[in-house]
Amino acid sequence: MNQPGAAVDVAIERARAGDPRGFDTLFRALSGSVAGYLRARSVSDPDGITNDVFLRAFRSIHTFNGDSERFRSWLFTIAHNAALDDVRRRRRRAQEAPLAHTPEQSGGDVEAEVMARLAHDRVHALLEGLSPDQRDVLVLRIVADLTIEQVAAVLGKGYEAVRALQRRGLASVLRAISSQEAVRR
Repeated sequence: MNQPGAAVDVAIERARAGDPRGFDTLFRALSGSVAGYLRARSVSDPDGITNDVFLRAFRSIHTFNGDSERFRSWLFTIAHNAALDDVRRRRRRAQEAPLAHTPEQSGGDVEAEVMARLAHDRVHALLEGLSPDQRDVLVLRIVADLTIEQVAAVLGKGYEAVRALQRRGLASVLRAISSQEAVRR
């Protein structure tokens, strides 16, 4: 049981049996990846929606059949649908404007915070330059660490379509990085 997949397989069985330790293990093992995926999709509340994804998964885990690899695909399908729901909800809702802006308090290394923010902004800009399908494929492959087969299942696309989207998306990112580097010189 040295493999991470084996621990997740045991946790799935425990969760299906109603054991809270199984739910806890699944949440601890996968919530970071789900939250990262949702952040990359620019959902309104990544941590809250991550909790909602796990709540949906745990409510219907009795319907799930499969191993840890299938569970990841199933869970990210729920996350993908939650991200789409968030986009629809934001379109229907009037834009909220804050009454007063309170500057965020800095409690750490300002240089590290600035560099992290610049890196985040650069990654976000690179992702915005992709088509929605390319962005979904790359985020699921890189942030969620899903296989091509799993990404195909989450997005409801064929294996070859996902490979082509990944190839074109990576080529676009490489071109964007190359052009940014050329401008800096």
